[in-house]
Amino acid sequence: MEEARYPSVILDDTEYEDEAILPQRRPEAAELPPLLARARALAEGDFPASRQEIFLRQGRLLADYADDYPYTGDPVRYYPTYQSLTDEELRGYFTWRAKVRARQVEYAPLTFIFLYIYELINCIGVESAEEAYEQLLFVKRSYSTFGWAVSAYLDRWIPDFVVYYDLDPALLADSSEKGYNQCIHVLENMEREPRERVLDAVKQIAPKWIGRSRFYAAHFEDMDEVIYTVLKGMAAHYAAGCKRGLVDQLFGARLPGHMHIFSQAIFCNPLGRKNYQYTVDGMCVYSCENGIWTSKWRPVTSRSGRKLEALLKTIDHVMREEYAFGHPIRGDISLRWILKLITETTRALLAKKAEAEKNRIRIDFSLLNKIRSDADIIREKLVTEDDLEPDAPAMAPPPEAAATASPAAGLAQLSGPEARFLACQLQGGDTGWLREEGLMPSVLADAINEKLYDLFGDTLLDADGRPVADYVDDLKEMLSL
Repeated sequence: MEEARYPSVILDDTEYEDEAILPQRRPEAAELPPLLARARALAEGDFPASRQEIFLRQGRLLADYADDYPYTGDPVRYYPTYQSLTDEELRGYFTWRAKVRARQVEYAPLTFIFLYIYELINCIGVESAEEAYEQLLFVKRSYSTFGWAVSAYLDRWIPDFVVYYDLDPALLADSSEKGYNQCIHVLENMEREPRERVLDAVKQIAPKWIGRSRFYAAHFEDMDEVIYTVLKGMAAHYAAGCKRGLVDQLFGARLPGHMHIFSQAIFCNPLGRKNYQYTVDGMCVYSCENGIWTSKWRPVTSRSGRKLEALLKTIDHVMREEYAFGHPIRGDISLRWILKLITETTRALLAKKAEAEKNRIRIDFSLLNKIRSDADIIREKLVTEDDLEPDAPAMAPPPEAAATASPAAGLAQLSGPEARFLACQLQGGDTGWLREEGLMPSVLADAINEKLYDLFGDTLLDADGRPVADYVDDLKEMLSL
């Protein structure tokens, strides 16, 4: 029999029994102030309330509470409420809130900032909705730099606040949705709106293409005329043969859409609204029916104005071809009747401009001196000696017309250093001689501009003495360079 490969385990006679594990002693938490303890108790009970209801009850109880607790933490909570904060965090929040209510801006965690915003949109701790509105604006101005989310969310919640609390619609003036819908309203009533207001609406809705178009920069008046005429023509076309008008074709029908008021916020419907309407400028209506919110307000999205931008680019494309502008681009619209309308409108404008140019009266002022001299010769031939009085002095010749400025006369006005400096600037020569002679380029440039102004009617050199590009060839010819 082989021996055991491993030694046997030797057990002693010790007996082991169950032993209780003593609980670890935790540091005693600081006692909460009585009012905070009462607020905590509101979340307890046999019939638990909703999160929003608990928040509203606690907020109203703590509306005037202020603390003085040194706190340096940085808690992170999503959709924060009083219940989601620890006791220390809660006391730190009410210490910070007392300061911000006094318009004292100090660093605060985003959790504190959003909890305070939730209080304001539920009108907790304020005398009126107007006061809460002003405080929301203050928070936006003061704490937007603390995190992009502050400004991003308040840009949505502040207009919702105006609607929900029935504040003056004028407070929505800075709302992108209001400006967008007002411009669409102008296009809907194009026949009754002034031309300039229609064009302003177009440029506000679709500013991208014409803001960078070379052709528009060079011919903005002509393109404005074509844009206005084409839009009116399209509106008439859709009105005559389509169920949907121009605005619905470009931006979609204005139908009631579901609205999430105070989306992604702790909102408790403090006014208990169930059936309510809010009208903006007689055109945009918000409705709440049985607690469900809808809106006829066209929302601003990434696709807003895209079809109008395509139309403007297509107008630009056609006009470049008709004007032989160069730098061709490709239009985004291929509908034949729209292309035909744009082409005919552009050609009609060009024909109108050509006719006006043909009928323009031109006066060649260079012929006036010859006309005067011919008149003097004819008058002398018609006057005889008998027509002159015996003692009448000889007729003085008529004063000569003011000599027109000539390049030679302009060059003669320049001093030697001025002419040399001008030649150096035109030819890119060295101007180191100015320092040797104690001359300043700006002084010479001012003198040249003043002496040659009558000849060119414009400033020839800029503040640094560089020639203006439009006059370089004329100046070189004058100096025989």
